[in-house]
Amino acid sequence: MKNYKNLAQSLVSFFYPLVECSLIDKEGSIQEVFNAFSTVKEDLDCDLSSPIDQTFPELLRVGRNVRSMIRSFYEGEELIGFLRIRYDLTHFKNLQDQLNNLMQPASDFLSHSPVDSWKQMIDQTVQVYLSENKINLQAISAKHKRELLSCLRDKGLFDFKESSAYVASKLQISRATVYNYLKTTADFKKVHVHQVDAFTNTKFGGNPAGVVLDADDLDESTMRKIARELNLSETAFVLSSNKAAFQMRYFTPTGHEIAFCGHSTVGALFMIAKEKRFGIKQEGLYPFKVETLCGVLNMEATIENHDEIKVAYEAPKINLKETTISHLAVAQAAGFDENLINPVFPIMYEETNKDLFVVANSLDALKKIECDPKSFAHFSKQHDIVALCIFCSETFDLKNQFHMRCFAPLVGIAEDPFTGSVLGGLTVYVDSFGLLSNNSNHFQVEQGHFIEKPGVVKVEFSRKKKSYHAKIFAQAVHCFSTEINLT
Repeated sequence: MKNYKNLAQSLVSFFYPLVECSLIDKEGSIQEVFNAFSTVKEDLDCDLSSPIDQTFPELLRVGRNVRSMIRSFYEGEELIGFLRIRYDLTHFKNLQDQLNNLMQPASDFLSHSPVDSWKQMIDQTVQVYLSENKINLQAISAKHKRELLSCLRDKGLFDFKESSAYVASKLQISRATVYNYLKTTADFKKVHVHQVDAFTNTKFGGNPAGVVLDADDLDESTMRKIARELNLSETAFVLSSNKAAFQMRYFTPTGHEIAFCGHSTVGALFMIAKEKRFGIKQEGLYPFKVETLCGVLNMEATIENHDEIKVAYEAPKINLKETTISHLAVAQAAGFDENLINPVFPIMYEETNKDLFVVANSLDALKKIECDPKSFAHFSKQHDIVALCIFCSETFDLKNQFHMRCFAPLVGIAEDPFTGSVLGGLTVYVDSFGLLSNNSNHFQVEQGHFIEKPGVVKVEFSRKKKSYHAKIFAQAVHCFSTEINLT
């Protein structure tokens, strides 16, 4: 076996990077690979039903077109294994061509370019892409063209002299467009992400939100991965929309997509204003209609003197109902003393954002409340709960009317520093059960003090019979921006 290992290393060294060699035991298991053309398991596996001691073609799952040969080797008369040799047809039709080229002048070498080989590879790559995306060449969009050109470039298929002209003709675009798209796709490999502290005017306060403003070319899987990488309670992704100025989607670190998130909405609106997107140019108020999974919502950004940014958003449709869940059941599931919460006020459930509302006896009682993530996540799954909001009418700052804490372990948030999505349900609760002064149509809420992330928000609301409309006003602070390289 040692002699064959030396042979494999020598072949790879001499013909690098054109040749891959694999040592395989007699059962067909890969023992060692030199200069692997692919790390995909299916590409590495060896099928011993293939012709032995004969060359045969293979198209690897990573798109490389190769020629393969499996040679058996023995010790005496005993078969001890196999040596598989692959060489890349992207550059050479066969190994003999390479040997000949090594013996020829450079001008002859260039004249023997394997044109048919790279054309076949381009055709195969295009066909696979069209098939996977269920589209045809006549109806291919600009976005798909960019993706396809990026795929061809990643496989080295623009390394040939006439390849760009061949691709341009195939896609019915100019060569200049090919080069422009290739430049654009290089930028698409980098995603600009921002971190913004929402519901505060002080850095490191409030709730940190992730924001991606240019998400049109990100698929859902990539958005989930970015949210997981940022590891913030939510990340907002801004995309184009056919029914509004733009769209927002929200993902948690566990990969859950939620219908609406208040603090990452604040973060996204803040960054849109800061970067002067969607028509924002100077001081003034800029209203937007924004598509979310909760419907199209009214939002706005205001730029005041010295570029101070304030934002506001309309709470999604509020549907607060009494639930059959008891005070004792909530306390036991979360793991705190039932005596810390007030049994006089009913437990209510808001159906749009799937939030549960509980009133604590005091600020001191609220401080003592803990939430067992594992136990309450199980309880939340049973009752379709995203967040548990526990609040009281006692506050740290006398200018505020309520202090709240929110727990959402089902979506990976043990305790949220500040929770904007619960404010619609909280509005209906405090007004319906007389927790506001008579005829008041606004209040302020604080949150996050117990975990050293204090934040505050103002809510204005109107009611018509049993229908409520709430508007949330907030500030935010930009922490940093960076890039994630997707390649």
